[in-house]
Formats: sequence, structure tokens, C-alpha cells
Amino acid sequence: MRNLTGEWDRDWAIGMAVIVGVVVAVVAFVIGWILINRRRARLRELAAQAGDWKDQPSPQDSFRYGLGMARRKTVRLSGNQVPVLVTFDGNTESPWDGWVIDRSHGGLRLKLPQAALVGTILRIRSLQAYANPWVEVQVKNARDKSEFWEIGCQFLSDPPEEVLKSFGSK
Repeated sequence: MRNLTGEWDRDWAIGMAVIVGVVVAVVAFVIGWILINRRRARLRELAAQAGDWKDQPSPQDSFRYGLGMARRKTVRLSGNQVPVLVTFDGNTESPWDGWVIDRSHGGLRLKLPQAALVGTILRIRSLQAYANPWVEVQVKNARDKSEFWEIGCQFLSDPPEEVLKSFGSK
């Protein structure tokens, strides 16, 4: 708005700039809210459609429908590597040294100096809690990392909470 001398009124210009800025911010917020809720609704719809065959998901399903389709049933925790003893043949007199790389309530990922065949039953025990019993796990996958092997294992039975804690689980 112009004043009596024909110049723009400074207070009016500042006020209009603030009002325009607030209106633009509110419009951007509303549009973003609508888009996010549409996406969430679409993901819920896809997850409901996938519910019939969710028992046997494939990696493509996990990619398409998100983490809700992932095969993992428990959260994987990584952090400090925990030293363990590992035996392949059940002979606890001459175990191998290994490390727990990450862990979940369902199993462990081990770092070992040698490979283990998928399906092999291993017995492991944490060096941090040597009084704990040996725990049996089954090898689910093995990856050669050139200097060591990463072995994905699943617990054969649910170990007690203190045993999980000895592997670094919370």
C-alpha cells in the first residue's frame, strides 16, 4: 500500500511478506500430509493383499512391500564383537575361536576362520560368560569374506536370557 508521498509503506510490505510466507508453509504442510497418508494407506493395502502368502515371502516381495514382508522375525543387533568358542563335531575339548558379529533372539552371525556347511549343527559358548552352557545352532548360510567366513546361524531352541546377554543381546 502506498503512503501519502507515493512510496510503499514499509510495515505493510513486511506484513504481507509474513502472511504470504505463512500461507505457503501451511499449503506445503497440508500437501505433504496428504501425500504421506496416501502412501501409508497404499502400503497397508498392499500388505493386506500380501497377507495370504506372507508365510513364504521372497526377496522380491520384501522389496516391493517393504520390511513388513521381511523373513526376519526379530530385530538384529550389531555392535561390539563378542568372542566365542565354537565346536563343529560336539567335541568341547578342542573348540575353535570365533566372534559374534551380530545377534537376534532367533540366532547369531559368526565370524569364523573356516567354513561350515549349511545345515551343520554347531555348539557355541561365549568367552565372556564361560559358566554358561554350550548352545546349539544350525548353520543357515555361509559367506567367504576372503580373510574369514561369516556364518549365519539359527538357535535350535530358545536359549535362556542370560545366555543371550552373554552373546551381546539386550
